[in-house]
Amino acid sequence: MRVNSRLAFRFIGIVGILLLTACASSGEIIEVNEQDPHEDLNRSMYAFNDGVDTYVVSPLVTGYQWVLPDLLETGVTNFFSNLKEPKTVLNDGLQGKEEQAGIDFERFLINTLLGFGGLIDVASYAEIEHHEEDFDQTLAVWGVPRGEYLVLPLLGPSAYRTIPGEIVDAFTSPTTYAIWPIQLLGVFNARSNATQSLNFINEAAVDPYVFMRASYLQWRDYQISEGANTSDDLLIPGMDEFDDEEELEALEIGL
Repeated sequence: MRVNSRLAFRFIGIVGILLLTACASSGEIIEVNEQDPHEDLNRSMYAFNDGVDTYVVSPLVTGYQWVLPDLLETGVTNFFSNLKEPKTVLNDGLQGKEEQAGIDFERFLINTLLGFGGLIDVASYAEIEHHEEDFDQTLAVWGVPRGEYLVLPLLGPSAYRTIPGEIVDAFTSPTTYAIWPIQLLGVFNARSNATQSLNFINEAAVDPYVFMRASYLQWRDYQISEGANTSDDLLIPGMDEFDDEEELEALEIGL
């Protein structure tokens, strides 16, 4: 039986965090951030992920961007965005958003049938609104607390509630059941979309780790509250740079 690569990495990341937390439990903690009590460990994971991205993933993505013209890269982005629609429709229903579920199902049908499998975003041309929902958001609507912030090896920003959410999303995503080259293409596409945002973090942020953490937590709160949680004390300098959902979501791929 073939195992989805993202799901496998998620499992490896969870095991890695548990083992490293056990090893670090005897260390002295000088200052604890309420949202990030494992900051020392998370910073180590962040540095590891950054190294993998710098020396492995980024050169591969540069080649990916060179090979694919912008028009084709847009088509790939549309394709993978369309594959998220079934997950969105399911979570619409679990959250009691019947009308939104109908709109999202309509988007999926139109883009799949008229957009050559989703390569062309016909629904947006028809001004059909786009939404994104996942099981982490559903758990939040059900009252499950987010839990502590974590940085998982290779997978990046996460939280206790996000982990079961990602597992359920993996089983309900068509990408999970695709052949591995398509899954790999999805990873390259997500990282390519995140290039501008990640460059901004590394160049403009005094502490890229803190900026990444704040950006991730604020974006997830924004998604869950549907824009209601935008108080001034949560705003991050430069956050307006992240004006594209694909770029923001790509922060979650970990690299």
